[in-house]
Amino acid sequence: MRVSVVVPFHKGIHYLEDCLESLSKQTIREFEVILVKDRVEEEIDQTVAKFRDKMEIKVVSNEKKSGAAAARNLGIQNSKGDYIYFLDSDDYIQDDTLESLMKKMCDEKADAVYGKTKYTWLNYHNFFITEEAEYEVQEYTGDWKKDLILQRPEFPLITVCNMLVKKGILFDENLQIFSDVPYLSRIVNSSQNIVYCEDAVYIKRRHNDEIQFPSLSYGDRKDYWEQLGQSLLKMQEDVSADVKDSVDKKLFEYLSEKIQNIRQDRAETWQKSIFLNLHLYIKTISEETINGMSKSGRLLARAGKADEISKWKRKAHSIWKKRKLIRVLQDRSYRMQTITHMFFQKFSQKDNWIVFESFLGKNYSDSCKYIYEYLLKHYGDQYKFIWIVNDNSIEIPGNPVRIKRFSFRYYYYITRSKYWVNNMRQPKWFDKRKEQVFLETWHGTPLKKLVFDMDDVFSATPKYKMIVYSQSRNWDYLISDNPFSTEVFQSCFLYDKDKILETGYPRNDILYAPNRDELAASVKAKLGIPKEKKVILYAPTWRDDEFYDQGEYKFQLKLDLKYLREELGQEYMVLLRTHYFIADSIDVTGMEDFVVNVSKYSDIADLYLISDICITDYSSVFFDYANLRRPILFFTYDLEKYRDVLRGFYISIEDDVPGPLLFTNEEIVDAVKNIDKIEEQYRDKYDQFYERFCSFDDGHAAERIVERVFKN
Repeated sequence: MRVSVVVPFHKGIHYLEDCLESLSKQTIREFEVILVKDRVEEEIDQTVAKFRDKMEIKVVSNEKKSGAAAARNLGIQNSKGDYIYFLDSDDYIQDDTLESLMKKMCDEKADAVYGKTKYTWLNYHNFFITEEAEYEVQEYTGDWKKDLILQRPEFPLITVCNMLVKKGILFDENLQIFSDVPYLSRIVNSSQNIVYCEDAVYIKRRHNDEIQFPSLSYGDRKDYWEQLGQSLLKMQEDVSADVKDSVDKKLFEYLSEKIQNIRQDRAETWQKSIFLNLHLYIKTISEETINGMSKSGRLLARAGKADEISKWKRKAHSIWKKRKLIRVLQDRSYRMQTITHMFFQKFSQKDNWIVFESFLGKNYSDSCKYIYEYLLKHYGDQYKFIWIVNDNSIEIPGNPVRIKRFSFRYYYYITRSKYWVNNMRQPKWFDKRKEQVFLETWHGTPLKKLVFDMDDVFSATPKYKMIVYSQSRNWDYLISDNPFSTEVFQSCFLYDKDKILETGYPRNDILYAPNRDELAASVKAKLGIPKEKKVILYAPTWRDDEFYDQGEYKFQLKLDLKYLREELGQEYMVLLRTHYFIADSIDVTGMEDFVVNVSKYSDIADLYLISDICITDYSSVFFDYANLRRPILFFTYDLEKYRDVLRGFYISIEDDVPGPLLFTNEEIVDAVKNIDKIEEQYRDKYDQFYERFCSFDDGHAAERIVERVFKN
């Protein structure tokens, strides 16, 4: 008994490597791998060569990209095995999956065997060191109709992957997508005994990069609905009644969810691609099946049985309108967005209005603050300034218009103002007017991998990368602090270099201010820190895998403040500054004489000025703090996990950072007590770091930006 594993490949060599590695680790050797190159643009020979001595691999090529069906058929036709197993090149399997399937096939005398699928954002290595909660598992019953069709997350995820089947059946190559459904129906129709194998685990990788890997989101294809209709018609040629009933229910569950997209198609598309193709199939659905559908599914099915396209369109439009109305009534944010599009965009644009927003309206800080203050000082009578700030107690000079984020006035001002200066991404629904100018200051030199430089982002939405891509297309300018950042921003945002302003960060202008010592003294007094005390700033970042919800992260303090107070309390005080994404509040009760929690302090640049030492982990604060040339310590107690599992870095944190990596509280205390030796030890590395990352900062970044964006 020999198995041929068919792996079609088009794009994503880092995914393919995980896939092949999982096959090389299988507990049996009685299998071959048929790797089908489907119009491949990447060089994969070296990757394949690494595994040739571990398993039998045959590489075959399609002359042109022709879809999964043709690629799989080519794999089947070049196979030597008695059984076929399909594995997508961006997925991987557990080490004993093939052995478990083969054993089950023999023991049960089965015609086909299917296994369990787990869904994850993690790569092959990281998946097997995480807790059970890090992935999702579909519930399995042992009833193949439920497991393979009804309980799939959605209709397009009905798949033949993780099935061991007898060789002989081919796919319909006319179907570019949805070819699995008719293939599965033929497998079922020719099988007497289909068995579930719990031990055969297939790991399906979730993705959120529809820009660089568009095949992962084929719902946007122009021929999407035509392909769906053809697939369904092909399926019914040889499908049994019970399978058809299951597919029908899953199909209309899917259609009722996707109705908004259907409704928005043009009339010609309706005529050719949607109605005519689906109508022929819908006519075959029994009343009993229709009665078992949801209300919207029943409405669509009965309308689709009619011979007139207008009836189907009216029902689709009615369902879409009803859902939109419910959302408008229930969702205040959606109501305001609707008002913006329907009402405020009819107003004229104000060319001298500038909106500023820092950290989602939480602060008066960052580069936005210093651009504003330069404009206020030099051109204050030429502009109307609007600040998005949620806390009315925050002091802002110059008496600007103050608005709360997502208030009625917020929508009014962001729609009418010509300029918007922001250090974060704008709301995904924001529709920038043609003459508006969006200045993206960003909020730090990138250390951690961002957006398109990350494999996949498991704490984000499935559409994350598509959303960021769309948002960044509306940035007229993006500020860079150094050549390194310019290169990264081009990569991580897929952004045009010509629109990047290499000016330095305005937020660092204060670090070069001639009166910075006086400013530091006033900040120190404001926080109640004695003049004679030295200050340690501890500014950790969040962990991607520890969160309550999007943008709300957990944080467990690893720095032992009580121990530090015992050892350093006579000479130092600690400023605790957690990241603005961290939802947990750190309790420092009883340590007020040693610790000041400044997590809600508006502008971290003030804290840099009064700090003698900065301790951080993977936060980008050290890039800014380095402008002061003061000591930096790195408390990297979870370095291996953060670097290899969660994010990854753009630089070598072991070789490039201007200070020691410390892993225990004892090491922290020892470094602080010997800070002069640390400074001397890292002097040359600090100089190199400063030249690489701080060379643009000179106290005049805001001036350069204002002259380029607002006055040029």
